Amino acid sequence: MKFKIPTLSASTSETSVGLDIGFHDIKVVELVRGEKGFTITKFAIREIPTAILQQKDRAGLLGDMIKKMFSDAKIKNSSVYLSITGHNVIIRNASLPKMPVEEMVNAAKWNAKEEVLFDLDKAVVDNYIMGESDNEGATLVDLLSVIVRGDVVDFIVSIAKSAGLKPKGVTVVPIALWDYDQALSTQKPGTVTSYVDMGAERTRIYFVCDQRILFSREIPNGGKNLTSCLIGEYELEDGKTAIIDEVRAEQIKKTFGFPAENNTKSTEEGIPLKLVRERFEPILIKQVTEMDRSIEYFKNQYRKDSVDRLILSGGGVGLSGLYQFLKENLDLEIDRCNVFMQAGVQDDALSKEKMKLFGPSLTVAAGLALGKCDKINVIPEKYRPSLKKSLTKLAPLAAALVLFSALYGYSSHLRGKVSSQKTLLSDQRIGLEKLQTQAPELQKPIQQLKGFKETKSALRKEKKQLPGDTSFPFDFDQVFSELSLLVPDNTSISKIVYAAQGSDEEAGEEESLTRIGKADVSDWERIKIIGEIFGGGLNVQSSLRNLLQDLKGSPAFKDIKLITSNPLKDGAYNSPGIKFEIYIFPAPANSA
Repeated sequence: MKFKIPTLSASTSETSVGLDIGFHDIKVVELVRGEKGFTITKFAIREIPTAILQQKDRAGLLGDMIKKMFSDAKIKNSSVYLSITGHNVIIRNASLPKMPVEEMVNAAKWNAKEEVLFDLDKAVVDNYIMGESDNEGATLVDLLSVIVRGDVVDFIVSIAKSAGLKPKGVTVVPIALWDYDQALSTQKPGTVTSYVDMGAERTRIYFVCDQRILFSREIPNGGKNLTSCLIGEYELEDGKTAIIDEVRAEQIKKTFGFPAENNTKSTEEGIPLKLVRERFEPILIKQVTEMDRSIEYFKNQYRKDSVDRLILSGGGVGLSGLYQFLKENLDLEIDRCNVFMQAGVQDDALSKEKMKLFGPSLTVAAGLALGKCDKINVIPEKYRPSLKKSLTKLAPLAAALVLFSALYGYSSHLRGKVSSQKTLLSDQRIGLEKLQTQAPELQKPIQQLKGFKETKSALRKEKKQLPGDTSFPFDFDQVFSELSLLVPDNTSISKIVYAAQGSDEEAGEEESLTRIGKADVSDWERIKIIGEIFGGGLNVQSSLRNLLQDLKGSPAFKDIKLITSNPLKDGAYNSPGIKFEIYIFPAPANSA
């Protein structure tokens, strides 16, 4: 049975935005519901750079990335709905005695205490009442509970807030897939649907029947496995060897997909597509085997005769030939989610190839925008809007209005004094004009001081030319050896300058030091070192402090002075850090 776009009972021109922050990439969909379904108004997909994934504190970097995605896609709506998944998310079905809604949270925690491995006191819980049933005269509530570790929700919300967005809800991936499916088709009671979300790192399988998420399983196999199997050497028919790296492997995967068995074409390198198929096939067979095991386990565990529908979504579904392979190897009705094929699209320039490739990966984001977290919303109360919070925000404005009224009355009194102050100001201006006529006389001492400095510099140069004054007062080899031992691994020295007494370099540095208020060191032979320390936060400051201590404690130097230390400019390097300038004053050659 194919997906159908239903006629919706309500029509609205307001857009809603779903933001799916995955482990490998970020997807965003802006859509609007209409009388004949929904229309994709804006969308964006970006792969998360490896450099960001390796950062421990990456919420801000991801926020900057999302902010640019919204800007490039021209998405104006800042209210977003978010998804969450992983091992820190627990989804449970339970039948509990009917009780007040506010007591259901603690009841859900108690019911799941044997299964949850994280701190339940800090967990976020939301329940969805699916219905009621009677059991020997007692009324039971059929409850769908979602329990999420609190700091995981805080992290996903902090990413959105750092992008300047307003998170309105957080729900789990199977709910988003369920909402997307419900927006497209209505199922008969008893129909068992399996949602298969194929991501980059892993594949997740969910089973839903009669408004209940019954079972879920994670398979550690995804799109990256297919990319990895293509990396390596290929022996070509002409005797040559082709070497494929990760970037090219990803391109081959997206371009050729899973080639047909009788495909006789080759890649640009001359690699026959039959070799590409041979490398793909073991990975896909393993994927099908794990999916089949999950289906059989579900049927045995929940006493179901069959799984009626299997719905594919996620970036991996866009691989050409994959759908046909799964259909041939799984005895099920299989259909694919593709938001571009199953909804209206405002972007007429979007090619059919790009629709097929990227459409499935936007399913969760579209489901978030469609469902708006109406069943399950685990966003903590501290992030939810409320009347009390609104009044709290308006309180400063009300106080400002009262203050403005008081200030306006007081300003009437002050206006009477303005006229007299203007007369005083006129007198002061006349006095200022007199002082300005005397200003040129004040420049003479400054010019004399400049002449003295030039004379001093010239005398130092003459001194350098005198016999016996050309030898260096310290051992450069010892200085460089000591630096190589003391400079840590995360530090780079980009410039070393020797400022001898009387040199142009020394004179220029003396003037710079005087301008920024540093001590006069013109009588000392010194070496200026400019470098960078890479890292983040306190680690960088600690590295700089340790370097200064090590240099100061070295017998090769009689003194150390830190001139400047500033954060590295954005984009200057691949990693954050600071740039520093220090003077080292080497010990005399005969005293080190």
